[in-house]
Amino acid sequence: MSKCRFCNSSSYGHCSTSPTKKHEHIEDDKKCEFCGSSSYGHCSTSPFGKHRHGHGGNKCVWCGSTSTGHCSTSPSKVHEK
Repeated sequence: MSKCRFCNSSSYGHCSTSPTKKHEHIEDDKKCEFCGSSSYGHCSTSPFGKHRHGHGGNKCVWCGSTSTGHCSTSPSKVHEK
């Protein structure tokens, strides 16, 4: 089970220790860091409004693509692995 990198909680949602005030689970590339969903796209829990998965698996954390270059889902508009 993944844990928040700021407070070690297994919960999702508000985290008073995190700079974004949201729990951030960074260990799992198959789930959103902010809500635990396996989806990509809109995320109401994320401070960015989008799901962001943990790093690993050679996939973009914002869209799941293995491509490089432009990413319409990423806030920086570039795939981030």
